[in-house]
Amino acid sequence: MTNSDVFVCGCQGSGETVDKALQNVNVEGIRFVSAQRACRDGITQLIDAKNRTGGARCFVGCTQEQAVFESVSDSAAVQNLEFVNLRGLLRGQPAAQTSPEAAAAVAALAAYESDFRVEPVPAVLFTSKGRVAMVANNDKQLQHAQTLANNLTVDLLVKDPSAIVLPAKRNLNVVALSVDKASGYLGAFTLTTRKSNPVDMELCTRCGACVDACPTQSISKDSFTIDLNSCDKTGACIKACGDFKAISFSDLTSSEDRQYDMVIDCTMPGLFADRQAPLGYWHVGDSEQLLLEAMLDAVQTVGEFEKPKFFEYKSSICAHSRSNKTGCNSCIDACSTKAIKSAGEKIEVNPHLCLGCGACTTVCPTGAIQFALSPAAIQGRSIKSAIKAFRTNGGKKLELVFHGPDLDHNWLEAAKRTSRPASPKSPVSDFSLLPIELNHSASIGPDLWLSALAFGADRITVLQTAVESSHYGEPLGAQAGWVNELLEAMGMQPRVRVLNMGETSQLFEAVSLPALGVTPASFELSTNKRTRMEFAVDHLAEHAQTHSKLSFVEPIALSAAAPFGAVVVNKDKCTLCMSCTSACPASALIDNPEKPQLRFIERNCVQCGLCVETCPENAMQLVPQLLLGAAAREKRVLNESQPFHCISCGKAFGTKHMIDNMFAKLSQHSMFERNANRLKMCADCRVTDMYSAKDEMTIFEVKK
Repeated sequence: MTNSDVFVCGCQGSGETVDKALQNVNVEGIRFVSAQRACRDGITQLIDAKNRTGGARCFVGCTQEQAVFESVSDSAAVQNLEFVNLRGLLRGQPAAQTSPEAAAAVAALAAYESDFRVEPVPAVLFTSKGRVAMVANNDKQLQHAQTLANNLTVDLLVKDPSAIVLPAKRNLNVVALSVDKASGYLGAFTLTTRKSNPVDMELCTRCGACVDACPTQSISKDSFTIDLNSCDKTGACIKACGDFKAISFSDLTSSEDRQYDMVIDCTMPGLFADRQAPLGYWHVGDSEQLLLEAMLDAVQTVGEFEKPKFFEYKSSICAHSRSNKTGCNSCIDACSTKAIKSAGEKIEVNPHLCLGCGACTTVCPTGAIQFALSPAAIQGRSIKSAIKAFRTNGGKKLELVFHGPDLDHNWLEAAKRTSRPASPKSPVSDFSLLPIELNHSASIGPDLWLSALAFGADRITVLQTAVESSHYGEPLGAQAGWVNELLEAMGMQPRVRVLNMGETSQLFEAVSLPALGVTPASFELSTNKRTRMEFAVDHLAEHAQTHSKLSFVEPIALSAAAPFGAVVVNKDKCTLCMSCTSACPASALIDNPEKPQLRFIERNCVQCGLCVETCPENAMQLVPQLLLGAAAREKRVLNESQPFHCISCGKAFGTKHMIDNMFAKLSQHSMFERNANRLKMCADCRVTDMYSAKDEMTIFEVKK
């Protein structure tokens, strides 16, 4: 690792305390430097040190003043400053606990940035020409729409336009439309609309002829809308409109699709209330402040834009579907943007709708879809380096707190302040906290949680914002559930939890949870998700066998969310047709080419359920569990039978199970009632017997 300086500012405590806390911190390739008032008059010390290092990396242990450092470093031709929130870790901590936490935090970032030299992910392109739909219920947003129309092409879609005084200048298109449905993304939105008034405001020239002709005075001279309650529908207005054809009563119930680049939604609960909204859509409701912010964003969202393609998908190991039978829907169910849909035997991900949460990769049982922006192997090496640095510097109990980038930079400091015990003598948690920022809180799951425990972490917490919790709390909670079941069976107590920002006080509460005490694993993380989980589980099981004297002869029962398990076969129903073997995407169910046998390798089973859905006899059932040891890798027989030999020629052509089952079902059928024994013949002998029967009529096709 390249030598690097880490500047720690004295405002995080007295300079003496900080120096004492960090003077013995040992992280390979890292030197801690105390810089008093570094963001003010001491900033020259940082810049001089950075320039002296000749390209070595420089970390600043404060994210609060990041803008100050960046502005000065830009003017001083200093590049590649990196920031880590040591301020939040050091403040309010005793020196004995500060050193290992600081070491772990810097080591995690240093290792992650050093390893992050993978090929760039593909880009997803958006093109916006500035066509905006502002969707509203009434005239409240008219003036704001007029302001926005000075810079963009704006349609104000109003459900009830009766109170609107139409602007004299036609730079804004006001249309009486209600929106039934919305789909799409930045540059490609489709709004399905219905007319909410007979007057088509896009065709209307506002000449007023219809107003003069209306016998019931039902047409507003300001909005040119028709009051349907008083209208006699005689058609006088339609005649007055003439060839402009701006008035029609016949199409009020028909729908029309309209295309836009952006949508500002002023309705409740919003057009995308059932999902996380796509790029280019702003839901502002009745808030003027949010509307103004959305207008400013919209003005700046014209042109071509790129975002990463966050995912990689390998259809060959996807367990979604086979032969029109649906198996695993985990990624589809977890996707908060509805970017994933079924596409026959595989899934299809719309990269424009995908916002990179990574929840699909967390719940995928096979690893068919993986988070490409921050590969698990690199993220795992960063975690491993952090834990090693924590232990090297005398750390006792470590809790990793995974969170997304949307938390305030000082969330840890704020949580410490609000979670102070009522009395100085009140017990507090003896865990050292190490926050690790992810691209999204849902982007890593059981494979990295278990690996982190195997590397020496003592507890895992996933911390979510309120928005993240509403979309991903349930799927992440289900994954944490089966992991904790596994840990409990190993005698380790539950050690994975999912919290939201309203529950941060639990980070500091005293709990009777001892250190895990696992000898840190040395394995490198595989690029294969199943292999990552297998290595981590085997290491933890080895620890449990050594320290708790557990044997794990019997499988460990898990909940339905687990990606491990067995298949139980009802031998009385199973005919050994082997449909399940062709449906299994993981080669967990296999036949025996030498004799009629259905065999099973439990290590391969991902509990997708395709075998259950495919079985024509309804003879299969899933059992979520984890079998440890060599038995999980062995081929075991679930059902077997004797081969059945043709009663005419003696050739083997099926299994005894299959023929007996077929004979019981079809022997009474009218087609076979006189010759049921044909069911016990091979195909060749059956045809021969049919043509040789003297008492049966044979119908031949006569060719002309």
